Amino acid sequence: MSVLKGTRASSGVAVGPVVRLDRGIVGLHRIVSDPFRERALYEAAIVLAKDELRRLQQHSQGADADILMFQIALLEDESFTNEIGDYIAAGAGSAAAVERAEQIFAARLNNVDNDYIRQRSVDVRDACRRVVDILDGRPRQKLNLTSPSILAADLFFPSDIFAIDRSMILGLAADGDSDTSHAAIMARTMGIPAVFGLGKGATAALEGHEVLLDGLSGTVTPDPDPDDVVAANHKLALHERKSRKQHALAGQPCVTRDGTAVALYASASSPEDIENAMHAGADAIGLVRTEQLLLDHATEQQQYFRYISCLAAAAGRSVTVRTGDVGADDAAPWVEDVRRAADSRRLLRTQLTALLRAGTRGDLRVVLPMITCPEEWDDVMQEVERCKERLDRRGVEYDRDLPFGCLVEIPGAALLADQIIAHGAKFLAIDIDDLTHYTVAAGTRDDAKRYERADAPAVRRLVNMVCRMAADRGVPVYMCGVMANALPAMESYLRDGIRTFCLESAILNDLKARFVGLDLRQQPETGDVQQKKIS
Repeated sequence: MSVLKGTRASSGVAVGPVVRLDRGIVGLHRIVSDPFRERALYEAAIVLAKDELRRLQQHSQGADADILMFQIALLEDESFTNEIGDYIAAGAGSAAAVERAEQIFAARLNNVDNDYIRQRSVDVRDACRRVVDILDGRPRQKLNLTSPSILAADLFFPSDIFAIDRSMILGLAADGDSDTSHAAIMARTMGIPAVFGLGKGATAALEGHEVLLDGLSGTVTPDPDPDDVVAANHKLALHERKSRKQHALAGQPCVTRDGTAVALYASASSPEDIENAMHAGADAIGLVRTEQLLLDHATEQQQYFRYISCLAAAAGRSVTVRTGDVGADDAAPWVEDVRRAADSRRLLRTQLTALLRAGTRGDLRVVLPMITCPEEWDDVMQEVERCKERLDRRGVEYDRDLPFGCLVEIPGAALLADQIIAHGAKFLAIDIDDLTHYTVAAGTRDDAKRYERADAPAVRRLVNMVCRMAADRGVPVYMCGVMANALPAMESYLRDGIRTFCLESAILNDLKARFVGLDLRQQPETGDVQQKKIS
């Protein structure tokens, strides 16, 4: 057999026999009872499935636990339950009704223009298969490996891996799947080499063969000779040496030479970004942009799954979601953005409802952009209360104490930060990029670079004012919107007292490298950083 080429899902090299996962055939010998009995059987199966998932969750951590959390959330979802209940009421069997819901909900996620969210369809199928297996009386233990092997399948469900002694898994190979699937995430977390996307039917021919699985090149070599193995292991050693140098700071805390601890958050636009941020060593996710969801008119359900996917990717760290600005464009006048957002209550209402629901699934926070005064803050908070009332009427679980904060990106918000806090803001996030842009009116000047400095005196004064107001009221504050060209200016704000910064994960360790070399007891050596605080 020739070498098979696929997608690099998890780096590493493994050599061993292939054991292929066979899920068998479902749906044999089903007898459909009356709708009341079928509904009772379904409800009992849901209870048992959730109990099994919770037991698995107790022995899991990080991404594994959050995958299980997503599956539990699906089984508790109102629209999911209603879809099945309606089909049972129409005369279908409970198992067939779950299979139908599986197709509907998996298809919805598959239609989302985001690869990570599309991969969530596997979680839908996995959870539904568990319920169907219970209804059909089939065992949920899929495979018992008796010796270390390379596990192969057409497509991996997370529970396929949960159910197997992980010390027995040398590697993973799949016909389908991708590098953003949860099987790929689990493989990377567990340090198991994986190659996916080998093509339909590819792994069937590998069963029983000894193979060399190379997660660095994305290849699977059947019946390798010794030279193939030596070359692959040499390549792996070089890769690991390079990775150690590149990620030396990722696992270290950010502490200056004088012992000042600094928290580094990451900003993101997708669950993939969040996963990358976690690998880069981010302490939390300080800002998730959501404009695209609004532009795509994502439904409440689509947004709900998006937010809990973000929580899952964060592996237990806090996630702060910024509500979207309709027609948001950093070059547009901010007042016009506010007006457009105010005119689009339906979009805001849908997003707030989805966020309230997702808040029960992890450490979720919400930050509101384009707030210029406490009255605008109150307006959004009233909408939040109306969303809570609607969820109460629907009988849907939500986070009654979901923390809301204010994004300080406009001078008006900085000047009135104390009043916004008094009206209920639980935290403040200073968007230094936008605040600088709006404060010095850089976009209206011919020589914008001369004025658009993140540590310009006027900007530093506003930032210090916000920090004093927050400190006086015991409200946390952090700085976000940190761009690559603004990294040198961050020393000014560190010296001024900012202790949490949020930036893109790609430059997170660049800022960490700057900070860990600083001694704040010493004055800066160059004129780039102003020595006195702006009062």
